[in-house]
Amino acid sequence: MKIIILRSSFQNDDFVRNEYAELIQRLENECNAQINIIGDESVETLRATSLQALPDAFMIATGGVENLFKRIWTMIDVETCHGASLRKNVTMIADGRNNSLAAALEILTYLGNVGVEGKILHGTNDEIISAVVETCHGASLQGRIGLFGKPSDWLIASGVDRGFLRQHYGIETIDIDLQRLIEGIKTVSKTEAEEVMQTLLKRAKAVEEPTSADLLEAAKAYLAIKRICQEERLDAMTIRCFDIVKACGTTSCLALALLNDEGIVAGCEGDMQTLMSMYLAKRICGETAFMANPSNLTDETSMLAHCTIPLTMCDETVVRSHFESGIGVAVQGLLPLTDYTLFKWGGPKMDRYFVTEAKAIEAPYSNHFCRTQITLNVNLKSYLLQHSIGNHHVIIRGRHANEIRQFMLANGVSESVTE
Repeated sequence: MKIIILRSSFQNDDFVRNEYAELIQRLENECNAQINIIGDESVETLRATSLQALPDAFMIATGGVENLFKRIWTMIDVETCHGASLRKNVTMIADGRNNSLAAALEILTYLGNVGVEGKILHGTNDEIISAVVETCHGASLQGRIGLFGKPSDWLIASGVDRGFLRQHYGIETIDIDLQRLIEGIKTVSKTEAEEVMQTLLKRAKAVEEPTSADLLEAAKAYLAIKRICQEERLDAMTIRCFDIVKACGTTSCLALALLNDEGIVAGCEGDMQTLMSMYLAKRICGETAFMANPSNLTDETSMLAHCTIPLTMCDETVVRSHFESGIGVAVQGLLPLTDYTLFKWGGPKMDRYFVTEAKAIEAPYSNHFCRTQITLNVNLKSYLLQHSIGNHHVIIRGRHANEIRQFMLANGVSESVTE
């Protein structure tokens, strides 16, 4: 969760941290908030470092910040933050001290004048913290998700109630006919695809099975999917990928890897529950995620694998063919041996989740599993073999279990049994 605190030029950052010490500490500890204090003289720093997305909340620390807010608002590319088709919602925190509520009321009116809904969280520290958890965690998932085809036939327990997603989380789901994609691939120019291919080759450590023709077709699939995502203003997408293998002789593994790197959350096999897990990882934890199959379990370790992974999660990558089909382009990524969070959010009404933290102890490779593989030092036998929430799970770099649990608590989601 990201919160920008606005102060007037009559005060400095130290004043804000001292004046609001308890509230800031609780926002950081209880809401996992990343705090950025901004005044008139430091607004250009914000332009360089923090304008990739609309913050979850603005905290108004003093009066006299109305024009500062207006400057920041005009600097943010709001249309890219939560999907251009949605009405933006701005949350402000103002406890009333130092004319903060007066400033927040003026800003709220300004937002209304430009067609943007806003809300002020006001009260005691306890009331504000409770409201932040409820308001910001729920609003953080608003967006548009595209479903390229139906879920794969073998995913018999991975669907979601789309009406529930819309009503509870503000998520709009859009059906994309696979034929539209298939026709779109045919229209991608060879020149554009070659540029993507050359960029990939510069990043990769090696290329094994795929030919130049394979790489070209995978690049065309990526560009066609990306074009549709832009046309439909999608924040996330999932695809019935094996139909593309059959119809076009290529895979979407590369496309999904690149889209995730570019900020469009992208999952495969039409698995909506796992896509929602990846989407939450991006919106709540600020991390891209590796969608993977649990593949080998021992009493001390768990190995997971899949054929696509965001390239930015890897220390190095090798361009491979797709594991099951032996065709197209997939990604064999070498993940760093560091801390990770293993997570799954599921159920038709997204009412269950599992989360645990572990350390990667090996990035193995075996020809018996999908291309990217990672071994975590955690025993998942009890959970996976008796209570698993579907097949796919997501792996997030870093330790994010507390952030995820805070979100789930705020939204009434039950935690599954732990390992």
